[in-house]
Amino acid sequence: MDIYTFAKKEFEKQYDSKMTILINEPVKVGAITKNQWVAKITDRPCRIAQKRVTNPAAGETAPQIAYVTTLYCDPGIKILPGSRVTVTDPHGVARDYKRSSEGFSSYLTHQEIVMMREVTA
Repeated sequence: MDIYTFAKKEFEKQYDSKMTILINEPVKVGAITKNQWVAKITDRPCRIAQKRVTNPAAGETAPQIAYVTTLYCDPGIKILPGSRVTVTDPHGVARDYKRSSEGFSSYLTHQEIVMMREVTA
């Protein structure tokens, strides 16, 4: 076993969640074709990390608090722009995210993808 295979296995031990990747593609329903979200990859191990970022706007008394959410997963998984990712954490709570960045897969052990939480009011 080479050092990169060993490092990848060690990194993957940190994956504590499962992800499902949904792609928006045309689906024929009877005589009508319409776009629907279709699950392409399901139950793949991953990890989510959140970093708090404060951005004090000019003239505001309290800073705005935002979070940057990063998905860590296998570098061989192809997640296309505009995809939706559902992540189920170790407690069974599922959250939906929009893919907001190009995957950074230059590492041999993992790839990092910055995402935004999909929230509907």
